[in-house]
Amino acid sequence: MLAYQWYHQTGRSEKATPIVFLHGLLGSQQDWQPVIDELQKFPQFQPLTIDLPFHGLSAEIRCRDFVEMRHLLDQTLAHCLGEQPFYLVGYSLGGRVAMDYVLNMPAKNLLGVVLEGANVGLNREQDRQNRQLNDQKWAARFRQEPIEQVLKDWYQQAVFADLEESKRSFLIEKRRMNSGTRIAEMLEATGLAKQPYYLDLLKEAQTTKNILFFIGERDQKFRQMVEQNQLTHQIISQSGHNAHQANPSEFVEKLISWCE
Repeated sequence: MLAYQWYHQTGRSEKATPIVFLHGLLGSQQDWQPVIDELQKFPQFQPLTIDLPFHGLSAEIRCRDFVEMRHLLDQTLAHCLGEQPFYLVGYSLGGRVAMDYVLNMPAKNLLGVVLEGANVGLNREQDRQNRQLNDQKWAARFRQEPIEQVLKDWYQQAVFADLEESKRSFLIEKRRMNSGTRIAEMLEATGLAKQPYYLDLLKEAQTTKNILFFIGERDQKFRQMVEQNQLTHQIISQSGHNAHQANPSEFVEKLISWCE
């Protein structure tokens, strides 16, 4: 079972609806703290954060692929929630995990899913092969090089182009506590090349399963993805790929509005 943490508040109703949060690659439960702080204003909801395999307090828990990942998540949710209805929110890798979960598991108590900056997958075999090679290169670097050096290059990728230098330095300092070997294993198990292409299933399920994308205003790649494919989405202003960190107040405002 994956590591998790409930967030309680005096005055919160016993009938409060859980919202479960999944972090991205290199992250942990603590990444959601700005969102948790904002959610304290809404006692009708109760946050639950989970550490993915190879990360945070789940660092010793392994998974080999998306099938194992979704079953680990299902086991953890069953333990924490029982039959209680809940919402699921995932960022980047966590969003892809949430996407895989909602499209493959019965999850009869799942009320809806927010996917923040989550890729629907790669349709062309050549793209999958190229991505596989790219992930293998990063995995090799995470295994072999000092993690600080790898992170400096990691956060130079186009998807992080909106980051100011101070924010980039902050993330490098924060993420350097990860094990490079474990990050490499997670990349190999759940990299984009290993994810099924989910666009067609998403189009069919976005209404029946209540699936919504949150996209940062400056996240051009993912804005193009949802707009071109007519996926249900909302834009979070003044933010890039990591919208919940850049603008947690608007993120929570739109999250609560959608839930209600």
